[in-house]
Amino acid sequence: MKINSHPVILLLPVLLCLVLSSCHRDKPIPPIAPLEGYTTTKQYPGNVGDESLDDWKKELKDIEVVQVKSTMDGKVEPALFYESKSTRKKPLLVLLHSWSSGYLQVPSIPFALWAEKYDWAFIQPNYRGVFEQPEAMASDVAIQDIVDAVDYAMQHANIDSSRVYLVGSSGGAMTALVTASRHPDLWAGVVAWVPVFDIPEWFEFNLYYPHRKYNSQIVAALGGEPLPGTPAEAEGKRRSPSTQIHQAKEVPIFLAHGINDLLVPPSHSIRAFNILAAPSDTISKADMDYIVKEQALPESLQGQAEEPYFGASDPEVVFSRQSNNVRLVLYVGVHDMAYNSTLLWLNDQQKPQPQPAVTQTR
Repeated sequence: MKINSHPVILLLPVLLCLVLSSCHRDKPIPPIAPLEGYTTTKQYPGNVGDESLDDWKKELKDIEVVQVKSTMDGKVEPALFYESKSTRKKPLLVLLHSWSSGYLQVPSIPFALWAEKYDWAFIQPNYRGVFEQPEAMASDVAIQDIVDAVDYAMQHANIDSSRVYLVGSSGGAMTALVTASRHPDLWAGVVAWVPVFDIPEWFEFNLYYPHRKYNSQIVAALGGEPLPGTPAEAEGKRRSPSTQIHQAKEVPIFLAHGINDLLVPPSHSIRAFNILAAPSDTISKADMDYIVKEQALPESLQGQAEEPYFGASDPEVVFSRQSNNVRLVLYVGVHDMAYNSTLLWLNDQQKPQPQPAVTQTR
């Protein structure tokens, strides 16, 4: 016997499922573990500066390009954005591209794959692109672009505001430290790999390497050579962590630098650490100079390499020190960034939750 069902009756189970959200249960989150595969950006296929939306789509089909409007100058900037659409509150990972790339920088893909696996949201803003124009290179509008990207994610995903993280390497690390300095209340943790600490001083350093493009980019961004006493030097200082990192003393910050880095010497991270650390934990100028010159640790700093966030496949740690809210790690290696140590440390960071007021009874 054939039974004719009314279309509305056939749709009832689907409608009921949507109402009760029983068809959209959040996937369980697996136990936190290091990602397998490439351990640092240097090991990722291709060049560190490669940009390709196709490569992103191959690895993470749900990644999308979104448009974020600046609340400072009204310009619309693109960003890569991922969020799972789950109902749970989730951490937000803000990834900053490096000096010579834009928002499609490919070696950031493993960070987004972590977000997919553990149900974090991920955004990689353009913040005015390659550091070769006045609006880029940690300018006021570039810093605001990063804050606006956080606001965009907050509006389009269920973000846990106690777990908003910022990560960058090289120029991205420099910008991360400036952003942490200007907006310290926003971040639960900031990771800076091989950051530039002072733009005018790095300009002077690069005069010994005339084949490098960085000084011409600095001149273009600052409107002139940042020589002592010039307006360009003042602007370069204003955009540097060196003049403002002290404002980020309450932010958990992870600094990492290779002792063999000839692009940005490890003294840049050490100087940032010295400002944020307790006076008794700072590293002397003599020891810092030794590290830069010899690409090795002085005897006084040896034997302090215990570091729980680095595994066997990560760069070899030769020095690690925690002081106040800052952690400094020096490793055997060059201008690089490691995925797992960054993510495992961030996973342990969370802003304290406000305590409910206690009502006193009489």
